[in-house]
Amino acid sequence: MKYWISGMLTLIILPTASAENYRLVNAPTLKLEVFIDNISNSKPESWCENSIPLRITSAQNKDSLVLNDFLPRVGNLLEKQCPKVEQLRWVLTDKQGSKITSGNATKNQKWKPIAQPPEATSSPGSTVPAVVAVTSPLATQDTIATFALPQGCQFRIYWNGQDSDDTIFIPSSDTLHCDSDGLLTGPGTIVIPFEGANQTHNVFFYQGYPLSNITVGERPLRVVTANAQRLILEDSGSFLVLPFDTKLHTWAFQGEVIIEMKREQAADQVVVSQAMTRARDTWRPLVTKQGLSMTFRLVETLAAERVDPASGSYLSVNDSIY
Repeated sequence: MKYWISGMLTLIILPTASAENYRLVNAPTLKLEVFIDNISNSKPESWCENSIPLRITSAQNKDSLVLNDFLPRVGNLLEKQCPKVEQLRWVLTDKQGSKITSGNATKNQKWKPIAQPPEATSSPGSTVPAVVAVTSPLATQDTIATFALPQGCQFRIYWNGQDSDDTIFIPSSDTLHCDSDGLLTGPGTIVIPFEGANQTHNVFFYQGYPLSNITVGERPLRVVTANAQRLILEDSGSFLVLPFDTKLHTWAFQGEVIIEMKREQAADQVVVSQAMTRARDTWRPLVTKQGLSMTFRLVETLAAERVDPASGSYLSVNDSIY
């Protein structure tokens, strides 16, 4: 069966020299061919899936922009043969089989090709970031108070005691329990009276500390330090910074992640990219607040005793919005 689009695109099902590689589309004018590899035969049931891998060869143009008009037409044609397809995973090569670029296209985006960004490569001429002085003042040494709940668990909080109207309630819940040290642990809520009404806020208690915008679950995180200004969590070599919210009486994650890395290592973009990926994979699953973007700040040494624990940061990178 063949389909034509403005006399330039043909959908065909013909085996190539390899019995397991089939040419699906031929566009002589554009000098493009589309193949699907490693299938048993040309029948749609042998290659029709929710996600279809395509190999596109170009005998002329080595710019992925040539796919902008071409791939949506291919997607529409394949959709007629395979109604359940939702995604096309494509690789663009030259006639010799060398990869030019790759990406994907989805049905809900009308088969618009989205090319993957090129992989980061280290450059022999990469510059080592300059030294940045640690200038943030020392953090306060205010005492973190510990209170016991009626059921026996203890929780920790910064309490300045200057406002007699400061009151919080922690309702009992089946999701809350005492850890091995008797500290409150698990998802719960904090109720704060405000102007004659009660405000309820979701929190996660970890080692007795009420945390906002993240959940911990069973992750064995390390509390590096906690004070009236911020709390720092550590896991897998990176640090999550949670400033203290005086209105909610919780330590709330606002997007800051600190990565320790020597400046000489940061001259290699691949090393930086890998470190960011590890940190992202560590912390992103814990974030509960939608629309929260992460900022990765690279330091040689965490300034845990400072108001700004990332003081001395020589590089900051913004992550995509969650």
